[in-house]
Amino acid sequence: MRISLLDSVGPRPLASTSRWSTVAAALAIAVFFVSYNTRAVDVHFSSDEMMNIYWYWEPGAWKVTWANILFWRAIIRPMGGVYYLPLFHLFGLNPWPYTVVRLALLLLDFLLLVRLAKRLTGSLAAATLAVMVLAYHPQLVSLTHNGSFIYDILCAGFYFGALLYYLHCRDSGRCLTLRQGAVFLVLYICALDSKEMAVSLPLVICSYEVLEASRGATAIATRFLMHIRPLAAAVLVTYVFLALKTYGPVGLAQIEVYRPVITWARFGESSQQLVNAIFCTGRFSTRSVLAVWAVMLYVGLRKRNRGLLLLLVWVVATPLPLNFIPPHGPGCLYIPLAGWSMLVAMACEGIAGQLAREPLFAWLPERAAVVCILAAALCYYTSVATFRHNEQARAYFRNGEKTWNVIEQFRALPFRPPHGSRIAFLNDPFPEDWDTLFIAKLWWNDRTLQVYLQNQQHLTATELARMDHIFDFENGRLTRLKP
Repeated sequence: MRISLLDSVGPRPLASTSRWSTVAAALAIAVFFVSYNTRAVDVHFSSDEMMNIYWYWEPGAWKVTWANILFWRAIIRPMGGVYYLPLFHLFGLNPWPYTVVRLALLLLDFLLLVRLAKRLTGSLAAATLAVMVLAYHPQLVSLTHNGSFIYDILCAGFYFGALLYYLHCRDSGRCLTLRQGAVFLVLYICALDSKEMAVSLPLVICSYEVLEASRGATAIATRFLMHIRPLAAAVLVTYVFLALKTYGPVGLAQIEVYRPVITWARFGESSQQLVNAIFCTGRFSTRSVLAVWAVMLYVGLRKRNRGLLLLLVWVVATPLPLNFIPPHGPGCLYIPLAGWSMLVAMACEGIAGQLAREPLFAWLPERAAVVCILAAALCYYTSVATFRHNEQARAYFRNGEKTWNVIEQFRALPFRPPHGSRIAFLNDPFPEDWDTLFIAKLWWNDRTLQVYLQNQQHLTATELARMDHIFDFENGRLTRLKP
């Protein structure tokens, strides 16, 4: 017998759907996604991607592989290497295959999410609307048009997959077997290997088990403890990850922009900023965000709607890794925004269900009327969001122009330095960064090269004289000065 998160809270005409309906929803999402991302395949590498590729290329595939298995090791976000290294090996510094694979992974995320959303909302129509709203959100143009956000795509995919698999295993009402628990943990560790955002998953799983335990006549604690083992293992994994990977000697918390400041003021400010970004407004204050949460909690308890309560935990818990650090890129909104999209879709379906009973729609079956109303709502949303969406896309097209220009100049060089060569670059076009070093070593694909940047290392005349090769970027053009 399947355990549903939703108690009966009124008619849900679309909750029971056939396999063909699910296939049709998946096709609709795929067509919708492809239709507005045809130009995304033309984007260049983003300004951070040379550093990202170099970060995994330098230690090599074996070390990156072991870092994914031994998730507490020093390499940060090693799952990114599973994406970057095969593509670099096959295609070098051609951005097109990277973009195609990234878009395919993002579409796979959405197809996983529609199945997960169907479970949490109880409706395929609401789930489909939620995914389409999420897919076209202006803040998430970063995922389709900027390769640096691959970590968010990978993390969300494993996050959705782990949660969906856990709920599937719990359908029977029994405890997870040892094999099922191991698969769940592997998916969770893969999410952690992708990005730190995944640390909220045990909180969501714990909330699910508490809500499920509250169904029976026996004590909540007794029913909860029956299913504690996989959750306890996930908590242990999270503790090891945070203690050694995040707050360890070489962890992200050692970097100023990732160092948390755990105060109520920071939590309130970041929650307000996040909700304003999600709803593309500036009207939410900390008090109004808390009021929205309070209303959702009241309605969930009053209606005994466990799906709504779990989604409340989702939208509060999933941003916690962001709440206490300075603001980061829009891709970080991906997982929290998925929760808000499901909530908005549930509300829209509830309104559509009421409208479908009006005389205006008497000529249509109620199910069809609800679908038509939701489709109209989606059309209105996309028309309103199109300007912001296109504006963000244009900005990302400009983002990697300088990087691509340098790659093209390396491509035009009729020269490959011998192994172990010492090479200096003068006046490189990235005066504050190391991108020219990354591009040079990656383009020549040689770890033995010793590359120096005059802008960064300020070599003396004696040191320059020892170089085997010297290049200059006078007026932005790459020229060879020595020999």
